Amino acid sequence: MNQPDPLHSEERLQEIIDLDLLAPEVDSILTEIASQAAGRLEMPVSLVSVVLDEALHVAGSHGIDGLWLGETRGHPVEWAFCATSVRSREAFVVESAVTHPYHQTNPLVTRDGVRCYAGVPMISSRGHVLGNLCVVGLEERKFSDEEVQILRDLASEAVRRIEARVA
Repeated sequence: MNQPDPLHSEERLQEIIDLDLLAPEVDSILTEIASQAAGRLEMPVSLVSVVLDEALHVAGSHGIDGLWLGETRGHPVEWAFCATSVRSREAFVVESAVTHPYHQTNPLVTRDGVRCYAGVPMISSRGHVLGNLCVVGLEERKFSDEEVQILRDLASEAVRRIEARVA
């Protein structure tokens, strides 16, 4: 029997609405977190994404000004590396996107040059995965356990600050 796709969980999507994660004032909080992640891991791009059922919304970012993603602030969920963490509730690391069995044909890889990715889920205090904090690079790269832990710590900080807004 197939398990339901967590991306379509009504409770998860309702919590995204309840926390008002698509509100413009959330962007400044999450952009600060994204900038910290990019700086601490020395990566050119970092995103805090809200993963919806059909699309990824960039709620905070570092390094995407001038790129199409900076204009659109999102893309189809089928392209989203971040969706893996929403589904698994675990960190997702891709050291070589061009050889990754699922993402090697992804337009983010074939057209935009994404070569590496490390992301962690943002899990609310109610246990729902709201989205993801990730770093993205244009060169293949290994990520250490310590670097993934930095992302986890920053993702926890992002959730704490998001939830404090509506408390």
